[in-house]
Amino acid sequence: MPHDRDRPTDLAPIVNNPGQTGFPPVLHRNSVPRNAAFEAALQGTRQVTWRGIEEFLAVVETGSFTAGAEALGVSKSFVSKMVSELETRVGARLLVRTTRRLSLTAAGDLFHQRCMEMRSSLIDVERQMAQFQERPVGRLRVGLSDIFGVTFMSSIVAEFSARHQEISLEVVAYLREADLVQEQFDVVIRYGRLIDSGLKARLFGYLSYCLCASPEYIARHGWPESPADLAAHACLADLGGYFYFNEKQAPNNRVKVSGTWKSNSGIALASAVRHGLGIAQLPISIIRDDLMDGRLVALNQDWAFYDKEVWAVFSPGMIPAATRAFIDHLAVSFEHRKLRPWMRPAMTALGEHIHRR
Repeated sequence: MPHDRDRPTDLAPIVNNPGQTGFPPVLHRNSVPRNAAFEAALQGTRQVTWRGIEEFLAVVETGSFTAGAEALGVSKSFVSKMVSELETRVGARLLVRTTRRLSLTAAGDLFHQRCMEMRSSLIDVERQMAQFQERPVGRLRVGLSDIFGVTFMSSIVAEFSARHQEISLEVVAYLREADLVQEQFDVVIRYGRLIDSGLKARLFGYLSYCLCASPEYIARHGWPESPADLAAHACLADLGGYFYFNEKQAPNNRVKVSGTWKSNSGIALASAVRHGLGIAQLPISIIRDDLMDGRLVALNQDWAFYDKEVWAVFSPGMIPAATRAFIDHLAVSFEHRKLRPWMRPAMTALGEHIHRR
């Protein structure tokens, strides 16, 4: 008489207790011996696939190929084929098929238990992934331009972080957009006209520029009356040597300027203009304190301002809740407004953003 350990495992306990094995492991001596495919799977040299496993689990859970096929909405022959391919792939017989019953082999019992563990892990991972869509959690990597400093934008990001402490923020400053790899970030703050791409973007505000100078410089040279008059002034510009304007204030919305000071850093240009070296075109957010304290003055003429669009750029597809929350925070912080030095409430609010501790 064969020993109990040699008998195949009956599927009844599994069918009656879904998700539970309900029996101790048993041995079945008719298992297919290990082959090259099985050894390769153990060594990790063969690609892992779920193909056939769902069909195998359905057969075990329902107790038959027919019931398993019905549960999956496929034909019995398809389920039988998938299970056979699975047994060949793993190099072991998983089920003993007779005309009266279906049983798990020892290898099949072990395989079934491990597959149930993997399915449970997959469900848990999917649940965790759903959290990224349902509430702001996880890591958020943000790229900010450092051309004109990151003081204002960094303060807005810090406010967001204080409100969402379950999000881990990484803020990376860049000088040239050409050096930026969008795929390395969840959100990148970009300025001006965007190139056509497969990325998504949301306009959430403007970076408003003004023509500014020290009071001493204006006392000596006065203000220009138009963009063309800038040719008679010492201008502190970026390396391109242009000042930009809204609408049709100048050909192509820009004029070429000249001077003895150029820099790709707004912070350096602000320092130069404070020393009375000329007229600069700078974001109001950089020189807000200088304007409020009188160290610098701005030309309050409509033509003298330039409003550059500010975009939140992100990859297409499903947007995690953390990314959505961050973009919404940017929109609320900027309110799509174009800033002017005479807007005292807006300038005060800007100062609160910058100096908040």
